[in-house]
Amino acid sequence: MSLEKNSSKKSENKSQAKVFSSIDDLPQWNWVQIHRTGNLAYIKQLDSYRKLDVDNSLTFEQIWLEIYDEYLEEFGLSNEYKEILERKKQIARMKNEFILTDNRSLLNFIKIEELELENSFDKSETIGFEGVVVGIEKLQGIKIETKKITVYEYNNYLRTLNNKSDE
Repeated sequence: MSLEKNSSKKSENKSQAKVFSSIDDLPQWNWVQIHRTGNLAYIKQLDSYRKLDVDNSLTFEQIWLEIYDEYLEEFGLSNEYKEILERKKQIARMKNEFILTDNRSLLNFIKIEELELENSFDKSETIGFEGVVVGIEKLQGIKIETKKITVYEYNNYLRTLNNKSDE
């Protein structure tokens, strides 16, 4: 019986965990972790994320979609992400053409495009979140706590810096 009580307490704690609900309260660090790992449990407001189980429940998926929609409304898609999407569409078109024509030479072109797509991911990750934070700190002369700066604040810093560089 004690096992049943422990498991029911765990499920109660899981369902009662506070979650971030907006780009205004979700830390950028959590945002990055969700993108790196695909684990939506980073939406939870926890003191530590060291031993975080994967949790991609429908509830968390819905919350994540709402947060992501809010992000897209505010900041839109980056040019890098648009290029990645375009390359993925090109690969899908070539795969469709291969299926329709059975032209095996297309497999070489598909492989080349997939390798170039992987390389574009590597280039976009060269600086990384922590490196960008260091750059913002230097330019702004402020200290940023990486686990506290929200998605909204972080992206506003980037938008401001991009606008200044465009002037």
